[in-house]
Amino acid sequence: MPAPPLTYTFQSDEKIRDGVVRVLGEISVQARDLTRHSREPAGALIHEGRLLIKRARALLGLARPALGLATHTRARTRLRKAAGLLADQRDLEAMKATLEKLARKAAPHACDRKSVKEVYLSLVGNPTAGEAPEKTLRKTLRTAMELLRQSVGEMKRSASSRTAWAPPSQRVAEAFRATRRAGKKARRTGKDVDFHTWRKKAKRLLYQLELTQCRPNRRMARVMKRVGKLQETLGTYHDGVVVEERLRQTLPLPSSARRVLRLLKKKKARLRKRARKIARSVAAFYERRG
Repeated sequence: MPAPPLTYTFQSDEKIRDGVVRVLGEISVQARDLTRHSREPAGALIHEGRLLIKRARALLGLARPALGLATHTRARTRLRKAAGLLADQRDLEAMKATLEKLARKAAPHACDRKSVKEVYLSLVGNPTAGEAPEKTLRKTLRTAMELLRQSVGEMKRSASSRTAWAPPSQRVAEAFRATRRAGKKARRTGKDVDFHTWRKKAKRLLYQLELTQCRPNRRMARVMKRVGKLQETLGTYHDGVVVEERLRQTLPLPSSARRVLRLLKKKKARLRKRARKIARSVAAFYERRG
């Protein structure tokens, strides 16, 4: 089984440097342990590995001013490469989940249900479209986790030697502003790539809030929950985009694919509306707070 949940929060009686070093150490241990679980399916382990990479990236952003440019650049490059190694498996799982949910929604409509089933079989239900062999996935996971541990090791060494640390609240405030700017741009342009950027900024904000809020008060707990819903909504939106992009690679488009694309278009419109509503509530909290 995967390692127990990560204690991913700075403690109230802990100096910032000590908290950074401790959490980095826990990430490294979990990254190592993930590659030793021989009975757990590789797909589940890859999901856990991706979460560790994301948390390391959030911590890197939080500690960037103290770590120095060179350390930050090298760690960011390695972490990006590690995430890229696991991206194909993530996209496959996203397509499965999206089409399964779409099939449930289409249940009353026989034509829609049939179209979703055909698309599902064409994208993820045949040997050529299925996931890589278990052995290959485990090898990829080991490579990604080694890159993660290299990044974390350098970050940890750099953090241990630093004495000047900016208050974490400053970095969290910057993460909020970055999320808000990304949201405004996405809503203005309507481009999928901008919604994806918004999602990444929201996820980074959530992880930094989790890092810095040891005992959140009621209002902060609510806003953390809302930021979580925002990034989840934007994640579902991006999953639909992944399916769309894969479908558009199939030319000429069969009638089932065109029908599924229409269903996805409607779903994305609903998700955009939901994301705007959640974003307004998050912004209102920060405006009252400021």
